[in-house]
Amino acid sequence: MSRDTAQRDEEIHRLLRQALGRRRFITRTALAAGGLALGGRFLAGCGGREGGPDGIGGGGKARGPVRISNWPLYIDSETVPDFEKATGIDVEYTEDINDNGEFFAKIDEPLKRNQSIDRDIIILTDWMIGRLISLGYAAPLDNASFPNKANLLDNLSDVGFDPARKYSVPWMSGMAALGYNPKKTGRRLTSVNDIFDPKFKGQVTMLTEMRDTLGLVLLGMGKDPAKATLSDAKAACARIKKARESGQIRKFTGNDYAEDLAAGNIAAAFAWSGDVQGLLADNPGLQWVAPAEGAMLYSDNMLVPKTSDRQDLAMSWMNYVYDPAHSAQIIAGAPYLSPVKGSGAELAKIAPDLASSPLVNPPDDLRARLHVFRALSDAEDMEFNRVFQDAIGA
Repeated sequence: MSRDTAQRDEEIHRLLRQALGRRRFITRTALAAGGLALGGRFLAGCGGREGGPDGIGGGGKARGPVRISNWPLYIDSETVPDFEKATGIDVEYTEDINDNGEFFAKIDEPLKRNQSIDRDIIILTDWMIGRLISLGYAAPLDNASFPNKANLLDNLSDVGFDPARKYSVPWMSGMAALGYNPKKTGRRLTSVNDIFDPKFKGQVTMLTEMRDTLGLVLLGMGKDPAKATLSDAKAACARIKKARESGQIRKFTGNDYAEDLAAGNIAAAFAWSGDVQGLLADNPGLQWVAPAEGAMLYSDNMLVPKTSDRQDLAMSWMNYVYDPAHSAQIIAGAPYLSPVKGSGAELAKIAPDLASSPLVNPPDDLRARLHVFRALSDAEDMEFNRVFQDAIGA
């Protein structure tokens, strides 16, 4: 490892302590009592009235507030009131998404029946957005009413699950890579393949999230997750299965690997950066690193349900948050990766320490090493998951 790389990793480590935990770590307690709403209600209209012609909200003048569903603690405190003041549009902002699958189960039947879900924007992860688009549940974005869409970062502007971003744009992004306890490893970890080091037998964990674990193992094998074939997936899963059966892998986890990492029960894990962030205040020795082969990039994306009758209001919101200064304000309150060009420069004006963090304003060399898992059809998703579940012994 070069001295520059070591210094950069140390800087990442320092800045990690200052940032917020990833939503999945936070939501253990944040939603214990259900969805948190700002002036809204929890999908009260599921199974209610039908949408407009062709499943779209009929056009014409929009009615009422713009209704948004998002994950918890994923926005600053000023953007909603600032938007309302700037546009005269009221907002019902509801933090009622805790899991992609759980939320899909609530909206699937109403959207299938062309009925309102009382939401104008929903924010879900890449693969789920792809599913909604393939099912015909999404309304196309009105680019004429969304000129700031041009500020979308180039590497996110044309993705497999939504070519040319016809139906969705990212809200924020984050990373999955390696988390480790230097006291247990005795050295820096610099490669995805370090997790297979026999020295750490029985002291490593991988994620039950297929796209993150499979993507990282594919990277370690020199394969691009954005182009992964079923044959590639089978080869990666064979490696995972062999490691599990040999006792190399202690277990496959959700967020609970974080507790084992902090307690010293494991040496290393495939980890979400935000989970490690959430531990650093009490465990300053922990490390999170994007290895040489790269890291997995996930995005949560804004989508307009086809039954929304307020699509013009949804476009006003999207256009507002895609202004670089407004995006920077959001990131200052919820420090993830912004998808908006110019937001880093704006962030430097209001939160210079945060703007220097590669976790919210990644340098070009880190951005170049971030990978997105390719979109899978329903049939492919079933087959990839079948192979993966067998590999992890589920």
